[in-house]
Amino acid sequence: MNIIYNGTDIFDDIYLNQCVHEAFAEKQADSLVLRFLDSDGIWSDWSPSKGDEVEVSDEETDTGIMYVHSAKAENGLYTIRALSIPIDATTKCSCSWEGVRLLQLGEEIADQYGLTFESYEVEDQVYPYLVRENETDLGFYSRLCTLEGCEMIVCDGKLIVYDEAAMELTENQCEIEVGEDGHFSYNDNTAEVYGSCEILSDSFAGSFDGPDDSTAVLRPHGIRITSDAEAARFAKGLLRNANKYARTGAFVKDLQGSVSAASMLDLTTVKANAWNGPVFVYRIRNDYIMNSSTIYFRHILEGY
Repeated sequence: MNIIYNGTDIFDDIYLNQCVHEAFAEKQADSLVLRFLDSDGIWSDWSPSKGDEVEVSDEETDTGIMYVHSAKAENGLYTIRALSIPIDATTKCSCSWEGVRLLQLGEEIADQYGLTFESYEVEDQVYPYLVRENETDLGFYSRLCTLEGCEMIVCDGKLIVYDEAAMELTENQCEIEVGEDGHFSYNDNTAEVYGSCEILSDSFAGSFDGPDDSTAVLRPHGIRITSDAEAARFAKGLLRNANKYARTGAFVKDLQGSVSAASMLDLTTVKANAWNGPVFVYRIRNDYIMNSSTIYFRHILEGY
């Protein structure tokens, strides 16, 4: 195992008590918690700083570059908490744009924080007018991506935006079987999905009807729109976002290097074969001390 702190591997010089990395497919930065035995106060003398870079890896898994957001001593222990987003990306502000494109905005935000930008199957929409009010750059861009049926992640020094429907059609990253003695928990809330979404404003309106038979209508408020076409597009994105977690689950395996957040896998569960088939991984929790991965998944959506 390696723990690279500001370019130096410190693993052999520390007593590691906890090491948990959580990766997300949307709306949340990846996180890393490192806890060391520190009865002699060595870490306090070293004085780790916010913004320091840390990366954990072993033969199969890698957290990518993470940025220290907090570090503190607590009763003979020293805890470092890091995120995949730089420190200065947490600042909130307000601004507006005219005639800006979705991917152009992503490139500008990534460049501002020293990140590289990548996009996958994303239609480059143009916005006559956009307003951000007291939001972080990344929080605002993530919200905009959701309206478009896309999602945004930040990992290993990259800002990545991807089309969800297109991602759900990609080849499965791997096959995983949850055996008879496997630990799993699956949930079906399809009875609570919305059948359609309607967006109304003073001048424009748009809607989208999903494939489900539900008569429930999602009517979000406070969505700024500049045309009927934009309203209909946003309605589709918001309906997808509201319904995509209708069928979810989680299971525990040995530490998995072949599974990543925002990827597809082919799941087989011996004691719950109704859940077998392609699923989308929206979160993965890797515990390096316990040598385990908790994989959170949802079933794919069709007709969105």
